[in-house]
Amino acid sequence: MPHDPRKGILFALAAAFGIAAFVVPWKIASSHGPSHTNTLILLTAAALFNTLLSGFAQRQLPRFRGFDLGFAVVLAFLTLAGNLTSARAIQELSPAVLTVVQRSEVILVALMAWPLLGERIDRRFWIGATIAGCGLVLLQTPFDPRGVAANGMTWAALSAICFSAMAVLTRKYVRRLDLVAVNALRLWLSVGLWFALYGFPRELGEMTGAQIFYASLAAFFGPFFGRLCMMHAARSLEARIITLVTLASPPITLALAFLVLGDLPTTREMQGGALMLVGIAVPILAWTNGRR
Repeated sequence: MPHDPRKGILFALAAAFGIAAFVVPWKIASSHGPSHTNTLILLTAAALFNTLLSGFAQRQLPRFRGFDLGFAVVLAFLTLAGNLTSARAIQELSPAVLTVVQRSEVILVALMAWPLLGERIDRRFWIGATIAGCGLVLLQTPFDPRGVAANGMTWAALSAICFSAMAVLTRKYVRRLDLVAVNALRLWLSVGLWFALYGFPRELGEMTGAQIFYASLAAFFGPFFGRLCMMHAARSLEARIITLVTLASPPITLALAFLVLGDLPTTREMQGGALMLVGIAVPILAWTNGRR
């Protein structure tokens, strides 16, 4: 397959926009229904979007190998866990803060890629991780007696771990996959896992049109558009560069949240978020400069 970094950068930029645009309707959906039913709507809508795209592109039903099925099952577990924890986090955090915390995926991916992909991390990485950790403490001190925002930070961190694992696994096997078809399969499997976990709770009959609309809009930008763009970027661009480009998502989220919700983080949240981004950027910039 030809190596086209310009195409990869365009996909990564599109993924950054998807990440940013996802959080705003996700925040609005959290005010219209509980987190677990929002997650079901999100996954179902994203699965429908991917299935329609796969059918349009291939004009036939996809054929899955044993590897495709096994890989999709693993991703389905991570997808359900990541979106459930993200839904809990957005109930307590602003869209901009959630996006910043989830950008810790840059460091988490590097930590996971070391044992799984054999990619070693250098001293600059640990410097960046320390700076990002200080920003996290500034963003939300662990000694806050109220504990409300701290809970949101914990859920956001757990979601970042799940999505980081998905990124590393996808990066490892991306050239063996039909991305659109496997993405649709992992989403349908995650819907099935949702029902296995929750059954048929009474909240299913209480879903409103607004809840379905905003959760579906979030599904379009996040698990459908954003995730597919990141998968396609991985075909022609190193994951380090992809994560560097997606660092553009927090300021985009900040702008969108202000325009749509009139929501701005506090001064301390902005300072902590900026420090986290500096820490995350240190190893990424070192890697790209070294490569040049």
